[in-house]
Amino acid sequence: MRFKTVDLPYHVYIGENVIQKLPKVLRSLDAGYFLLLTDEIVKNLVVVNLKEMLSEFEYNLMIVESATMEEARKIVLKSGFADYDAVVGVGGGKVLDVSKVVASEFNATLISIPTTASHDGIASPVASFKENGKPVSISTNPPSAVVADLNIIKNCPIRLLRSGYGDLISNLSSVKDWQLARDLVGEDYNEVAASIAVMPAQLMVSKAEQLDLTLLPHLLMLLRGLIMSGVAIALVGSSRPASGAEHKFSHALDYLGYGNGTHGEQVALGTIIMEYLHEKHYGRGDWELVKTSLEKVHAPTTAKEIGLTREQVIEALMLAMKLRKKRFTILEAVKPTKEEFEIVLEKTGIA
Repeated sequence: MRFKTVDLPYHVYIGENVIQKLPKVLRSLDAGYFLLLTDEIVKNLVVVNLKEMLSEFEYNLMIVESATMEEARKIVLKSGFADYDAVVGVGGGKVLDVSKVVASEFNATLISIPTTASHDGIASPVASFKENGKPVSISTNPPSAVVADLNIIKNCPIRLLRSGYGDLISNLSSVKDWQLARDLVGEDYNEVAASIAVMPAQLMVSKAEQLDLTLLPHLLMLLRGLIMSGVAIALVGSSRPASGAEHKFSHALDYLGYGNGTHGEQVALGTIIMEYLHEKHYGRGDWELVKTSLEKVHAPTTAKEIGLTREQVIEALMLAMKLRKKRFTILEAVKPTKEEFEIVLEKTGIA
C-alpha cells in the first residue's frame, strides 16, 4: 500500500476572541523569533492590540505594500540573514499571499491570521498574484496554524464576505468538473478531498434563505467552509477540488482586465454559467439554486453588477476555453460555441 505525506494546518481556531490563542500557538510551534507581516490599515486596527500578548517573543514587523512576487522578494532581501522560526501573516488576501511565499522562502512555519473572509486562500497552499496585470498562482507550503477571530473579521466590508460566499459555492461546479475529468479522461480523483470541498458549499446553499453573513454564527459557517476548502487543496496538493471552469472564467476576466468584480464575485457568476452547462449536458447541475442562493445573500448575479457587458462576458468565456488546457472541465467536455454561451447568458439572466 502506498502512502503520501500531506502537510495540513496543525492548529485551527475559529471563534470569538481566539486571537488570544496566538501566544499558545507560537509556543507550540517553537516560534520564539518570527516575522510579522501586515498592511498599514490592519497594523493600526489590529496589530497594535497584539503588542502586549507578544511581549515574550522576539519579532520583526514589516508592511506589505502590494500582492506581487516582487514584494515578497523585497521582504526576503530586507530580512537579510534573519533565521525566522515562523512568518505570521495578519491581514487580507494580499498579506496572506505574500506571507505564504516569504514563509516558503525562509522554510519557516506559516501562521495565518485572516482579517477578511473573501476567499479560500486563508488555509490553502496557493498564493495568487497579478504580474503585469495577469493572474499568477504559486504553490507554497500551507499554514501550520490558522487563527480566525470572528470579532476581527466581522468588521470587514460586507462585500468581501459575500465574495467569500461566492468563492466557497464555486466548489459546487469545480468538483463536478473534477468528477467529469475522472469519468471522461481517467484523471485521479480523491473522494475525501472532494467531499471536504463541496459539503460546506452545499450546506451554505441550503441555508441561503436564512443566511445573514453579518451574524457571527453564519460568519462562522462561512469561515469553516473556506478553511475546509483550503484544506482540501492541501490534501491533494492541487487546487483541483476548488478550481474548475468557473475559475478559468475569472482568470480570463483578469487577463482581459474587464469589470470591477472581486475574485469571489467573478467565480460566482462563472459558477452559474458552468452549473447551467452541467445541468444541460449531464443532468447534474442546478444553476437556479446557485443563482437564488447568491441573490439571498445580496451577491451579484448579473454582469452589469460587476461592470461587465454581455460582449465582455462572451469574450472571457471564449478565452477561458484556451486557458489551462490540461485542467479538464465542462468547457473541454462540451466545447460550447459563442452562440451557446449567448443562450446561457440569456437563460440565466446574467447578461
